[in-house]
Amino acid sequence: IFYNPNPIDTTTNSTITDVDGNVYTSVTIGTQEWMIENLRTTKYSDGTAIPNVTDKTQWTVLSTGSWCHYDNDNQYDTIYGKLYNWYAVETGKLCPTGWHVPTDAEWTVLTDYLTANGHSGAEGTALKATSGWNSGGNGTDDYLWNGVPGGYRSKQYSFLSILDDGLWWSSSVYSASKANGRNLNVSSTVHSNSPAKQDGLSVRCIKD
Repeated sequence: IFYNPNPIDTTTNSTITDVDGNVYTSVTIGTQEWMIENLRTTKYSDGTAIPNVTDKTQWTVLSTGSWCHYDNDNQYDTIYGKLYNWYAVETGKLCPTGWHVPTDAEWTVLTDYLTANGHSGAEGTALKATSGWNSGGNGTDDYLWNGVPGGYRSKQYSFLSILDDGLWWSSSVYSASKANGRNLNVSSTVHSNSPAKQDGLSVRCIKD
């Protein structure tokens, strides 16, 4: 009989409903509780609508919150959720009440936990979904975090990297024009990055 000396407790999973009525599941990893799907809401937690901006030129110059689907195609919504610019994150109202977009430090708490619990150098593999990635990039999804390769919307080049990259915002500012984020790709690690605030990235919420 196989005995796992560090069993993953998934009994603390809860369900969360956003203001649009989308339902999400969560999982506890270490001291943190994370949603295991990317955010799909079209409204802030106070019910205010977030503009859906499809036009490339308009998206590039925005300094207010907006969302889109990858390739402006809603077929991607169920698996990958929506892509949001950082100005939507900045409002502090993007996640459901009781949840928030993780800070850069909270992302580091997650990766440090993985490093300390048998995944050193393979933190990304532990978070990635077991299917759906190109080029042998599938993960082991050890904690049911379900990291999916939803790609992103570049400020300059429109839509890129679906099936090859998953990119997620933090709520932390990197510079006047950039914010901190995290990236999973075909490699085994979790990469820190600093996308332009006008880029469209996925969002994962963490419990307050």
